[in-house]
Amino acid sequence: MRNFFINSKNIARDSYIWNMTGSMLNAFQSVIMLMIITRAVNLYEAGLFTIAYANANLFLTIGRYGMHNYQVSDVNKQYTFREYFVSRIITTILMAAISVLYVLYVSHTNSYTSEKSWIIIWMCALKLIDSIEDVYYAMYQQNHRLDISGKCMTIRMIFTIIVFGMGLIIYKRLLPALIVATITSAIAAMIFIHITYEDYKNSEHRVKAKNILSLLKVCFPLFLGTFLAFYIGNAPKYAIDSILNEELQACYGFIAMPVFIIGVLNNFIFNPVVAKMSLMWNEGEIKGFCKMLRRQLFIVVGIIAACELGAFLLGIPVLSLLYNTDLTPYKTELLILLLGGGFLATSGLMVTIITIMRKQTVLSIGYIIVSIVAFIASPIMVEKYSMMGAACLYTVLMFALCVMFGVPMVMEIRKKVNAP
Repeated sequence: MRNFFINSKNIARDSYIWNMTGSMLNAFQSVIMLMIITRAVNLYEAGLFTIAYANANLFLTIGRYGMHNYQVSDVNKQYTFREYFVSRIITTILMAAISVLYVLYVSHTNSYTSEKSWIIIWMCALKLIDSIEDVYYAMYQQNHRLDISGKCMTIRMIFTIIVFGMGLIIYKRLLPALIVATITSAIAAMIFIHITYEDYKNSEHRVKAKNILSLLKVCFPLFLGTFLAFYIGNAPKYAIDSILNEELQACYGFIAMPVFIIGVLNNFIFNPVVAKMSLMWNEGEIKGFCKMLRRQLFIVVGIIAACELGAFLLGIPVLSLLYNTDLTPYKTELLILLLGGGFLATSGLMVTIITIMRKQTVLSIGYIIVSIVAFIASPIMVEKYSMMGAACLYTVLMFALCVMFGVPMVMEIRKKVNAP
């Protein structure tokens, strides 16, 4: 098994293939699980899963703390792996504590059943695993072994989905299936890390408290931005949770699924070149840097166009078949959400570029402004226009993020070009 994870005849090729496969499975984990739920259980539990998954991913941003790309692009090894690891343990503990406190609060304000509360808690536990293993994956990528993290992610996701599906079939309830899947996923993650980490242990054991604090401080804008970005993206779901019902929550989750296709396709194309673009920027190769950036932007536009055309022609029939639910009334909402997904992918690309530039503090203002708009407008739009309001709001918010990040990114590039 160790040879499978470590050995590779063509690292560059395997990195693309396994990163693509792992990223696709990670992104479509909820999609596959929802497909199983709608067939093994019912639409109501699919709605519970949708809001639980949204909450868990929001709290996962606390655990990851925006460190992944910062760690990958730390080409000068300013911080040791142990310092990244200790920082990640701190943020993951914080993630767990805030998750529990949130569930206690929202259970009272939204009158959750005890089962719904426990489903959210266990979904957050599943994402705790993602938080811890991500620091190892970033280290592998930093050492140009993205193929290792891709293999680990792929195999663990497969195990998790299979066990979850079997649990639903056996228990006919979401909660016990989720508990068994979480435990299985944790065991798989520990085994894979034990197998792969041995060759990448560093002799540098330095762990300085001031470095931990420095790392948490420097990544705070990244964390804040990522947290607010997830909140902004899920704001319509939170409004649906408090205003509408579980069935409509499930339907919104179904038609929002293709939105992630754009982000996933963009990520698996862009992730392998993050380290290379970091080197180009640090070494002043601005022409090559800009060329790679333009290519990625063109790829995003192409993906958006292809997804919109596919959704217009086949989107609703395919989604209705996948989720065993008639989604015909929501075709327009689907197309609007896909456009928003394109803006989301573009803003995510801009965030990564700004991180490489080490100008991440400029992200905070944009996220704060747009999140305030989302907080105020989401319940109003959803209450007045229901699903259409949620879809339109999502797209407008994503476009606003692109504007907020595009301006400082272009200004920084021009500054670098004109520098003596």
